[in-house]
Amino acid sequence: MSTLDALRRALVELDEVRTLKLTRDLLASGEVTPLSILSTCQQALKVVGERYERQEYYISGLIMAGELFKEVIEMAQPLYQPASAGEPLGTIVLGTVAKDIHDIGKNIFGNSLIGFGFNVIDLGVDVSPKTFLEEVERSRPDVICLSGLILAAFESMRETVKLVRSHDAELGYRPPVVLGGAIIDGRVCKYCGADSWSTDAMEGVRICQDLVSNARG
Repeated sequence: MSTLDALRRALVELDEVRTLKLTRDLLASGEVTPLSILSTCQQALKVVGERYERQEYYISGLIMAGELFKEVIEMAQPLYQPASAGEPLGTIVLGTVAKDIHDIGKNIFGNSLIGFGFNVIDLGVDVSPKTFLEEVERSRPDVICLSGLILAAFESMRETVKLVRSHDAELGYRPPVVLGGAIIDGRVCKYCGADSWSTDAMEGVRICQDLVSNARG
């Protein structure tokens, strides 16, 4: 079993001591990149989520896995960020849309963004389109990230995108919108009028990196 496989297994089994030790060992060895470590942990989190759905884990297991992932991010962050890091890579406004109160995936994604050097403004759950717009007007983010895990979230996402887009002229720019959640796909993205989507936290981070880089390039 490779060390990355061992790390994946340790996190799936919610073994805090072994997860953190393996992370430290991998980072010290330099044999794999910090991104590989984070991607491996993201895969483990998916397994934990599946076990929760099968009622093999309780909600406490999901929370613990998320906290472990946060610790791994904090360990990997200094080795991932460029030496010139100081200013945030960009500002992200994040929230679970109206009519949805799921936040575990949102929190994992938010922690991932922070770990990779973004400034994250997390509006919480059940966030109305108006609240998203008000925050966009206030903080002028580089990217808006909408999270949702139930069908009712689709209409809320659509309404939020429509409201923000209707104020592009007043804002003076067109902030890209990224959708996230286990049931999001390309059809939902198109229906809502968003710019991109993902069901994976690490992929979501890369999407935000690309959007910010392209906008500033």
